[in-house]
Amino acid sequence: MKARFLHCADIHLGNRQYNHDARYWDFSRAYRAVVDTALAERVDFVVLAGDLFHHRSVDPRTLGHAVGGLRRLRNAGIPVLAIEGNHERAYHSDQIGWMHFLADQDLLILLNAEVEGDAATAVLRPWDAQRRRGAYYEPKPGLRVYGLRYYGAGTSIAVERCAAALAAADRADVAYTIFTAHAGVEGVLDDKAGGLSPRQWAPLQPYVDYLALGHFHKPFALDNWIYNPGSTEACASNEAPWEPRGYFIVTVDSAAPRSEGEPKHSTRLGSNPKRAFRHLSFKLDQVTDPADLMARLTTFLERKAADLRAELGDYAGDERRRPVVELWLTGTLPFDRSALDIRAVEDRLGATLQPLIGAVKDFTQAAAYAVETDESLTRGQLERQVLSGLLSRDARYAEQSDAWAGLAIELKQLALRGTPPAELAEQLATLMAQIEVQPPNSA
Repeated sequence: MKARFLHCADIHLGNRQYNHDARYWDFSRAYRAVVDTALAERVDFVVLAGDLFHHRSVDPRTLGHAVGGLRRLRNAGIPVLAIEGNHERAYHSDQIGWMHFLADQDLLILLNAEVEGDAATAVLRPWDAQRRRGAYYEPKPGLRVYGLRYYGAGTSIAVERCAAALAAADRADVAYTIFTAHAGVEGVLDDKAGGLSPRQWAPLQPYVDYLALGHFHKPFALDNWIYNPGSTEACASNEAPWEPRGYFIVTVDSAAPRSEGEPKHSTRLGSNPKRAFRHLSFKLDQVTDPADLMARLTTFLERKAADLRAELGDYAGDERRRPVVELWLTGTLPFDRSALDIRAVEDRLGATLQPLIGAVKDFTQAAAYAVETDESLTRGQLERQVLSGLLSRDARYAEQSDAWAGLAIELKQLALRGTPPAELAEQLATLMAQIEVQPPNSA
C-alpha cells in the first residue's frame, strides 16, 4: 500500500494578533499556502490535527476563508481528516461547534473516538457518512486514520482507553495506521505544561505507525512515529525561530523492504511563507537616567535597523514584508519606574526600525538597595542615609538627594507630632522652595 499525505495543525484562522488587521490576513495567507502545497504535492489526503480556528466564535469572513481552502481540496479529490483543538471546541450551550458545521457541509471528515463514561476502552466507530461522525476513516484501502479531539487534563486517560480499544480491534486488513490528537509531548517545550510523557504515549505505539499531533506550536519528530509540524504562523514572537515549520509531507510504502524498527514512511518538514518576527533585548544595567536610556537605545536600534534591512531588504514601503518587532527591556532599572516612558520607547522603535508592529515589553527589575550598617550611626542618621541612597537612584532627585531625604524626615516628624494637614502642606511648600535655591547635596 502506497500513499502520500500532508500533516498540519495550529493554523489559527481569525487570529487578529496585536489587534492588527495585517496579522489577521497573515494567518489566512499561511493557510492558503498550505492548501496550495497540498494541491501541488498531489497528496492523497490531509491530516489536520486541531486548531483550524483561533476562536470558538467564528466571524463570517474567517469562516469564508476556511470554507474556500477546504472547497479547493474537496474539488481536487483530497479529503481533509480533522479533529477539534482546544481553540475551537463548542461552548457548552451550543449543540455543535464550527468544525462540526464544516463536517456537515461535507468539507472535512471530523474524527473523534468515544471515550466518555466509565468504560475501560474507547468506542472506535468507523466514519458514518450520513451522520458525519466516527472515530476513524480509511482514505485508501489498508490505511486507517483515527482521531481524538482535545481532552485537556483527560488526555492521558483517553489515550489509555484508545490503546486498549486498538488492541482489541480487527486490524487484519490494515497495513498502516495514523492516530491524530491535539496534545503535546512533555519536555519538548520547557515553559509549557500539559504534554504527555513518552511513557504515556507508548501504549499506542504497537498499533500506530504515525502519531500526528498538534497543540504545541514547535515542530518536532520523535522516535520515527511522533510528529508535530508546528504552527503555520507565529502566535508569539518566541515561535519565529522555529524553522522550518508548518507541515509534514509524508510518503507511505507499507510493502517496501526495510530493516527492523525502520518506519513504513519517510517525512519532509516543510515551511510556508510567514511574517518576519524579530525579538530584541535591551539591557538597562548601564543606563544612568531616562535621557541616557533614550540615547543608548537610539544607538542600539539604529544598529539593529541596519542589520534588519541587510537581511530583509528595504521593506518600508511593502506592508507584507515589514516585520513584527518585540523589544524587551531587561535588567535593573536604575531610576524610578514612573520615569520610564514606554510610549517614548515605542515611538523610537517605530521611527527607527519602521516595523509593521513595534511592541515594547518591560521586564526590568527595580534596583535592590543594600544598606551598609554602622554601629556608630543613630537610628535617625541611618534612616537619613537609607533615604538619601534611595533618592540618589532616581534621576529627578539624585543631585539633591540629601536635601530631599531631610525634607522627608522632617515631614515625618511633623506628622508624628499631630501637625494639622494644612500646616503640613504649608511646611512642605516652604521646604521644597528651600531645596530649589540651594546647591546640589548641600544639606
